[in-house]
Amino acid sequence: MKRLSLVLTLVMAAFFAFGQEVQRTITGVVRDGAGESVIGASILIQGTSTGTVTDIDGNFSLSTTKVAPMLVISYTGYGTQEIQVGAANNYEVTLAEGIEISEVVVTALGIERK
Repeated sequence: MKRLSLVLTLVMAAFFAFGQEVQRTITGVVRDGAGESVIGASILIQGTSTGTVTDIDGNFSLSTTKVAPMLVISYTGYGTQEIQVGAANNYEVTLAEGIEISEVVVTALGIERK
C-alpha cells in the first residue's frame, strides 16, 4: 500500500511540475524614426495567433506562455521588424520606413474608341 501511494504521489507531482505553464506579460512601446508613437501597429507572436495592436500612445501589452517568443511588429508604410524576446518584459521598438514608390504607371483597360 505504501508503494502504491508513493507511486501515485510521484505521478501527481510530475503532472503538476510539467503541466503548469508560466504566464508572461510582454509590454512595450512602438515609435517611428522621428520618435512619434505609432498608433495601430500590429504585434504578433510568431507561430501563434496571439497578437495585439498599439494604443494611441504606441503602447502594447500581450500575454504568452512561450519561454522565448519572437515578436513580429508591422505597420503600413513601415518595414516589418522581428524581435527575439529575452529576459526583459518591457521593449521599445523603433520602426524604419518601408519602401517608397517612386513612380506609378496607369493603364487604361477596356476603353473603346468609336
